[in-house]
Amino acid sequence: MSLNKVMLVGRTTKDLKKLITPSGHPVVHFSLAVDRNYTNKEGNRETDFIPIVAWNRLAEILEQYAVKGTLIAVVGRLQARRYTDSKGKNVRILEVVAEQISLLARPRNEKQEEPVSEPEVIEESETAKEEPDFADEDFVEITEEDLENLFSNIE
Repeated sequence: MSLNKVMLVGRTTKDLKKLITPSGHPVVHFSLAVDRNYTNKEGNRETDFIPIVAWNRLAEILEQYAVKGTLIAVVGRLQARRYTDSKGKNVRILEVVAEQISLLARPRNEKQEEPVSEPEVIEESETAKEEPDFADEDFVEITEEDLENLFSNIE
């Protein structure tokens, strides 16, 4: 038996831009800033920057709704891949391939947030459904209980 499941909640580190592969598939590559649960000797939380890749419908939704600083939840799998860069150097990458995303909160102009009332879980397999239409009045405070409920259905 084996298991490859990753669950992360963090903030996007830049505005996302969708690319189209030569075979016509939309893809978004970005980093998710995820704070660690402990503080260092100076009392600060350290942050990990996790590379994420989202394909097809998830890439389109992320490009449309996620900007730098958006709080999102990602459920996916860890993937290791290799390629040769333009200088001929072999490169190995470890990244998370998104299978589900939830937009939890978008940043406001005044560095405040607009939390999402019910986290919208979007799965890669849901390509036939219309994308969600988020309006500013749809956002309310999100709690730890909301996050626990978000991940309680994941097997």
